[in-house]
Formats: sequence, C-alpha cells, structure tokens
Amino acid sequence: MNAPRDESLQDESFRTLCMVYGDFNRPVFLEEILHFISSAITNKAELESIRNAVQERAKRLEKQGRRGRPRAWKSGDWTQKAITVAYRRRVLDWSWPKITESIGMKPTKPNIRTVQRQEVLFAELVFNAIPAVGFWETGQVGTKLRGTALDNRTAQMWIQGKTGLPFVDRPAECKKIVLALAPLGMKPATDSWLRETNLLAGGKK
Repeated sequence: MNAPRDESLQDESFRTLCMVYGDFNRPVFLEEILHFISSAITNKAELESIRNAVQERAKRLEKQGRRGRPRAWKSGDWTQKAITVAYRRRVLDWSWPKITESIGMKPTKPNIRTVQRQEVLFAELVFNAIPAVGFWETGQVGTKLRGTALDNRTAQMWIQGKTGLPFVDRPAECKKIVLALAPLGMKPATDSWLRETNLLAGGKK
C-alpha cells in the first residue's frame, strides 16, 4: 500500500506544474488538474463533469482569442524590438530621444511617443506574466514586486516563456527590467481586460 503523500509537497508540486504547463502544454495541464483533484472526488460522474467543463472553457477562450486584431506581442520580431527598447531604457538608462534614434527613427516627439507606447505594451505583457500570488509585496499588488520573487528559477523560466526576456543568459538585467515594467503594466492590462469584458458583454470597443 502506498504511503500517504505530504499535502504541502503535493500542493507545491501542483503550483509548479501550473506555472510550467499552463500556457505551453494544455493537455498535460488538464491531466494534472484532474489528477490533483481526483483524490478528493470519488464520484466518477463528478470528475467527468469537471473534465468537460474545463475543456469547454478552453474552447471558449480559444474562440475569444481570435477576435479582433492580434496583439503586437504575437509577433516575435515585435517582442525582440520591445526587449531592446526596455534594455536600453531600464538597464542602460538611455534617454528616449537616444533610444528612438538608435532604432532608426528620427527623435521627433511623435516618434518618441511611439517608442514609449511600445514599452507600455511590453509592460502590459510583463505584468500579465507575473503570477498573482506570492510575487507582489503584501498590499501592493500591481505596485511593487518582492525583491526575491524573481530569484526562483521556475518563475524566471515562466516569465521568459511568456515575454521572451532572456533570463537564462542575462538574469540580472531581466530582473531589473521586470521590476521596472511590471508595475507600469497594471493600468494597460486592466484597460485591456475591461475592453475584452465589454466585448464579451456585447458592448463596443
């Protein structure tokens, strides 16, 4: 007979799997969810009901994701350019005119605003990549990240997968970028969520 598993270790293992597989391998993610809850559910019909509900929810999310224009960060080229801008601004501390000129644009006010907007969009992506639990200072969600939150290897790989930031090669620089941009991304992320909610409710953009 198998020895009972330590519940705290089981919970921690499940949280890690959520971070690793959540967006990259949904079939594995679903199976782990079902495995995790099956010990508390003895009714097969109930387990099958949960399985169907999760699959149906995944289908709805996929359909919602196809609506409207694709977000800028769906392009790998855009993401790399955004990382370059963020690196020059947040790590090298370049001025906006210098950054704008460095990417082949005249440092005019409209062009500078365009580049700044690029950083805001990337900040939104970074904010959305941060897990909601255990990463923000108590009472400061969306305002201040914990200084040690980005030291965890699993967290780094999760954020790298979601944003393209090269934590493997440049962990210190990537940490600096995330600490700076994650709080800036809360407002645009909230605005995007409100727009999506309005669309789902049958409203207008």
